[in-house]
Amino acid sequence: MKNLKYLLILLMCAASVASLNAQKKDFLMSLLIPGYTQVKNGRTYGYALVAAEALVIGSQLYLKSEANLLKEESYVYAVKYAHINPGDYDQEFLKNLGKYNSSGYDALGYNAAVRAEAMRLYSADPIQQQQYIDDHAYLDDKYFSWETESDRSQYNQMRNKAQDFESFAKLALGVTILNHLISGIDVLRYNAQERRANFSVDVRHNVPQVKLSVKF
Repeated sequence: MKNLKYLLILLMCAASVASLNAQKKDFLMSLLIPGYTQVKNGRTYGYALVAAEALVIGSQLYLKSEANLLKEESYVYAVKYAHINPGDYDQEFLKNLGKYNSSGYDALGYNAAVRAEAMRLYSADPIQQQQYIDDHAYLDDKYFSWETESDRSQYNQMRNKAQDFESFAKLALGVTILNHLISGIDVLRYNAQERRANFSVDVRHNVPQVKLSVKF
């Protein structure tokens, strides 16, 4: 989904090249490959745009890899110390896994919290209470029980660190998009300057002549 948004932004920018006439190719290439057009036209700062692109993309891949690794480690840790059954779990369960000591009705258990919420919502209706519990309580397929509070704390630390890496990866994606836009805008800027003013000095019949043409 994130990569799709990124692609859509690039496509929207590329669609605008129809109004750029002769400069459309340079503009398009500068959007797709930051720094390419600048380097081609002898503007050495284009190398900085190319290097920034490689650095940011590399950082994004690294951060995503670290986030996925930590998530996998936290899952293996929970299998060992919370005794969950191996399988695929949704994010809500993994979040609750770090919030409660167990899935049961004991103190600080998830099902105990569900029962307390049912009683709060339907204090005068035992039937509705039971229905709420049946709808939200964890069954045996989502059983868990942490051996110690320290184990649960360690699990949360791994999950939080993975989320931090994911946040940094999102930031890196934003920087990547910005780098593409800066490159494209830069090409528009210096192309516009070249279209507006053309200054030259010539010598004709031993008389220096200064020519200045301006296009609007």
